[in-house]
Amino acid sequence: MTLDRTAPHDTETEQSILSALLIDNAGFDDLGGLSPEDFYTFAHQTIFKSMLRLTAKGQAVDLVTVASHLKSAGQLEKIGGATYLSTIADAAPVALNVKEYARATRNLAAVRKMIRAGMRVVDLAQKATNVEEYISQAQAEILAVQTTDSQDKVFDMQTLMSDALDRIEDAQTRGTDVGMSMGLPTLDPLLQIFGSKLIIVAGRPGMGKTALALSMAARRARAGTKVGFLSIEMDKESLSDRLLGHAANVNSLLFYSTGSLGASSRRDITDAAGDLADLPLYVDDADCTAQDVERKCRKFKKMGCEMIFIDQLSKIRGRAGQSKFEQYSDNCSSIALLKKELRIPIVLLCQLNRNVEQRQDKRPGLADLKQTGMIEEDADIVFLLYRPGYYDETSDQGLSEIILAKNRQGARGVEQQVLFNAKRMMFELSF
Repeated sequence: MTLDRTAPHDTETEQSILSALLIDNAGFDDLGGLSPEDFYTFAHQTIFKSMLRLTAKGQAVDLVTVASHLKSAGQLEKIGGATYLSTIADAAPVALNVKEYARATRNLAAVRKMIRAGMRVVDLAQKATNVEEYISQAQAEILAVQTTDSQDKVFDMQTLMSDALDRIEDAQTRGTDVGMSMGLPTLDPLLQIFGSKLIIVAGRPGMGKTALALSMAARRARAGTKVGFLSIEMDKESLSDRLLGHAANVNSLLFYSTGSLGASSRRDITDAAGDLADLPLYVDDADCTAQDVERKCRKFKKMGCEMIFIDQLSKIRGRAGQSKFEQYSDNCSSIALLKKELRIPIVLLCQLNRNVEQRQDKRPGLADLKQTGMIEEDADIVFLLYRPGYYDETSDQGLSEIILAKNRQGARGVEQQVLFNAKRMMFELSF
């Protein structure tokens, strides 16, 4: 497929950038990441590359040095010779507005990239055999245009250290919440939850994985964080009822039993629903393949979500013919790559294998992660859930241990101060 008209570009603006740089080399500081590929004309790409190489060597950029550099590289005649260089030098009488020229050129380059992405999307459509896979690929093509600059940019140590000092200063003196508190008084000081993080919450069936994830999601939403919750296991009605029952302190099992709620309870439920309605918490409860998960998470990010919960790994459908080992490995690795692409924390729920049940000590460890070592390898943080009351009815049903079994950026530990509300199926996180 080919374009039937010339792609958007502005030759005069491109010439003005090069002319301004020939007049005043200080303009290189105002280009905002402009790259040679952002120029439409081959001659302009070549000239700009030559300029960048001269500056990298600490040499002045002017008509004489650029012509000499191009000539030595055998490219002077390819760009139109010294005559065209002189024409460019005269394009801007003064070195003004180079910042605006560069911005306009970058914008046009982005438009051309979007056109090419659109062409690839059409080509993919003509070859597509699986509509869900096609939609995921098409979405990735479009989003890649938006993220190319950040993906391709190389950061020097001066920039990295300056950014690090700013973050530390914010945290120390301005009270900025750089890391997301999860309501775990013992473990929160050990965690740095921000940016690209894959957080695993693992436990045996019935241990409370969804309860902990939903409690964390609601807590973050109450703190003002926009949260996406991809619930592949439970439907949205069950999640809503659990949140509402906990917030109103009313047993959700009574919600749909005629005449079981008194006037006071119904008022509490109405008040709690009004409070929850204002939370920036978004739920998607559709069945998912790995491609669906990627597509939905990208949508959450586009909506402004700063954290995403996925419940759970074993419910993400794999490709036909895949073993469970291959399915879990591939899906976990794709989510690990996704958190780097989106640059936000992703909380992924996982099951532990049956080995726990066969031991006298039921406390889980990393070796109990189900099916694949890829989960442990890809994760930045791993929480393992253990409730003694699950195995012993005589034990306090509220007691729980949230074991921080892996913490890539800090120490490990165990949270024992957070109680499990067995009647409401939620954890009582601190605020």
